[in-house]
Amino acid sequence: MYDTLYRGIISSSIFKTGSIYTEFGNGMYNDHHYHYGYFITASAMLKHLDPNWSRMPELERIIWTMLRDVVNPSAEDKYFPRFRHFSWYLGHSYSHGVTSIDNGKDEESTSEDINFFYGMTLWGRVTGKKAVEDLGSLMLRLDAHAIRTYFLLKSDNTIHPPEIVRNHVTGIFFDNKVYYNTWFLDEKYAIHGIQMIPVSPINELARTSTFVEQEWNDILSKEPIVVEVNTTITWLSLLLVNAARVNPMESLRNLKNATMDNGLSRSWALYNAATRCRDDVDVNTAAVQLTVKV
Repeated sequence: MYDTLYRGIISSSIFKTGSIYTEFGNGMYNDHHYHYGYFITASAMLKHLDPNWSRMPELERIIWTMLRDVVNPSAEDKYFPRFRHFSWYLGHSYSHGVTSIDNGKDEESTSEDINFFYGMTLWGRVTGKKAVEDLGSLMLRLDAHAIRTYFLLKSDNTIHPPEIVRNHVTGIFFDNKVYYNTWFLDEKYAIHGIQMIPVSPINELARTSTFVEQEWNDILSKEPIVVEVNTTITWLSLLLVNAARVNPMESLRNLKNATMDNGLSRSWALYNAATRCRDDVDVNTAAVQLTVKV
């Protein structure tokens, strides 16, 4: 529904439940770039594959409205503010909405942030809107640079103190502090895993090979769910797709039996893991060896 106070598209569930926290606080403008990015990216792929789908005009109206809600560039648009979530000064988005919080605004899931601008770029391309594609590409590259600098930390990072750098991710990045945790689960596999969703090749723009290797060797490879190959915890599937860039064959083997994250299919996980392999791994051979029954 459209909210006339802050001029945006919000979930009606805030009025049905009476809670500002329902749907991650969507009604208070939390996480719009995270959540709407899934719709935009998927819709861009659908339009590329089936541009003549009977409901495409209806879908296009929805996607353009979502884009205006998050990244409207026009000062003349009376219905949406300009760049609701993005800070051009800092080079990244904020996920927190209109409620006050002691330590200032924050950003947590950098990969979902990246996914939004990826989807925006793709949508501009498939709809033939060059200006939208170019703006999305610019924001994508700027966002990825900020994430590599402030959020995903290689061992030579000089922005944060050594006590923070050794974690390799900041966790929740507030204006006034970083908090090595998540909003929902105090486990390392979640603190790191939230920086990997959704699984997508575009994540490599922020998650460099050097970073992935250091994060895996220093932290994730030692996590109990990885050491024990605990296939009952769905976060393992995300960690294994990521680990394929470091230890491809073992990661692919373990993915065969891992319980998939509820936003990840096994076929998509295996495809991404196999195509992210190092140059010295033959993908065709790996595919034959790791064939699973669908």
